[in-house]
Amino acid sequence: MKIKKKSLFHISLTAIILFTGQGCIKKDPPSKITQVLLVPLSPNATAVDFSVNSTLFATTVGYSTATGTVRYTLPYYTLEPKTASIIAYNFTGTTNALASATKDLGDEKVYSSFLIDSASKAKVVVVNDDLTDPTPGKVKIRFLHFSPNTVPLDVSIQGGTGKLYTNRAFNDQVTNTDFEKFIEIDAGTYTFLFTNSSTGATVYTTSSQVLLSDRIYTLAARGFTGGTGSLAIGAWIYPNKP
Repeated sequence: MKIKKKSLFHISLTAIILFTGQGCIKKDPPSKITQVLLVPLSPNATAVDFSVNSTLFATTVGYSTATGTVRYTLPYYTLEPKTASIIAYNFTGTTNALASATKDLGDEKVYSSFLIDSASKAKVVVVNDDLTDPTPGKVKIRFLHFSPNTVPLDVSIQGGTGKLYTNRAFNDQVTNTDFEKFIEIDAGTYTFLFTNSSTGATVYTTSSQVLLSDRIYTLAARGFTGGTGSLAIGAWIYPNKP
């Protein structure tokens, strides 16, 4: 079958228009995101609502009523990056902050925020989370001291040799940002010891924790020395990268 030259011209012209037209389609720029974890670790504070830049993310979240070592399960919240972002822990059902912090939230960055100290002194602290993968077969872990009236602590593994951390004081990552960084250890099942940095006396012993390979965890001291029940000194652990 013959195709007329005029038809070939029309076909070629149509193809050119379609091709060049597709090349001119304007694509939306990739979305920019940041992620923030919000954790209520003020032992005697009331339940709070989480908000970032006045956007509500969770309501009526309280300090754990469990005793001993607790695992936190709430997720990171994804939002748009913004300088001078306001991370607030509000009295439940209100826009009144029990405590808040201002932080530049960068594109493709991850942060953990904590409501800490006793209710009358409540403050919000924000740490940077480096969630790059650990060495294959290893675990990344860090320790944060959030027990307000507890002495500086050393942290070690029960039955192990050496110490993971020494002389860690309450909220010391604020003045030394190296303390918000993760270290690597072998994957395994561990019981951690918190000991008095001055005397070596055991302050708290965690329950046994399974740390899976290629994962990232944060371990923290929580509660009050001399507290009872859920307010007693204990530990908090979170799988930042489960």
